[in-house]
Amino acid sequence: MFKKILAAGAVIALFACSTNNEEKSNAGKEPGTPGSSQQGGNETSSSSGVSGPSVVTKIIANNGEYLSFFKTYHYVFSLKASANEDLTQFWKCSTEKQDTKPDLESCQLTDKRDADAMLQHNLTNQYSPLHYMLITTRINPLNKGATLKQWNLKGAGDEVALGLNVSENNETNDLKDEGITDFNNVISFEYKYIGGAHEFRISSKTEGDFWYYEVPATANNIVLSPVPEEEEYKTITIPIKDLKGMGSFAAGAGKGETPLDISQTSKFLWAVKYSAENAENNKNSLVIYDFKAYVEQ
Repeated sequence: MFKKILAAGAVIALFACSTNNEEKSNAGKEPGTPGSSQQGGNETSSSSGVSGPSVVTKIIANNGEYLSFFKTYHYVFSLKASANEDLTQFWKCSTEKQDTKPDLESCQLTDKRDADAMLQHNLTNQYSPLHYMLITTRINPLNKGATLKQWNLKGAGDEVALGLNVSENNETNDLKDEGITDFNNVISFEYKYIGGAHEFRISSKTEGDFWYYEVPATANNIVLSPVPEEEEYKTITIPIKDLKGMGSFAAGAGKGETPLDISQTSKFLWAVKYSAENAENNKNSLVIYDFKAYVEQ
């Protein structure tokens, strides 16, 4: 459902915004620096017995500000009534791609954005069509979490999400296309988070075909300034067997749900969609970090 609007994941590093001391820019960060999740052979393993399989921890994205295991960055999506949100109404500069970072003070209509935008993120059209900048929230001196700040979902089809692609070619490639086999025997995924209820999704290249897990809120209407204490974050571990299928992966037409085929993964999403039944979920924020997988070897 979500379509990535950036031409290359590495470009996002230039776009992150800074709001107060809890949100920092992606600009100028390099993989392999302290807190970076691109840590090469950084794995740990444990064994259930002398002859049993070992379980290896694969760090995917420890820090929301740096390159992931896949050499891609987190990014932000928004849909209004199931279509791309019109961000031009919050922007008074050219919507053509710019080679330098636009002057946010002169370009953004912040008063209208505060009232009507689905997220309280700055905007940019540097190198790509107009979009929300990724922002991060400080967790500790080494780590920052990818953030969805103050979403406001008002009707059916409204959605916002953090995304992480497995390919620098955006959503056109999956793990099989990239020749990545590190996760072939994955048994669970895990990350730390604070904030609103959301769906953790493992999406394929086919729109609408994904596996998902519903994650409960830690609290309603969390405040990111001042930043939450690290101890307030919760750890969610998602066993592969608990994932549900959507689209052609869902149960129906005389068949059961399609079990996860990790090789079909093109992206991971942390998605929030409008809920008429649970109105408290329609306004909140979310911060995630320390995203990893546990793989049997």
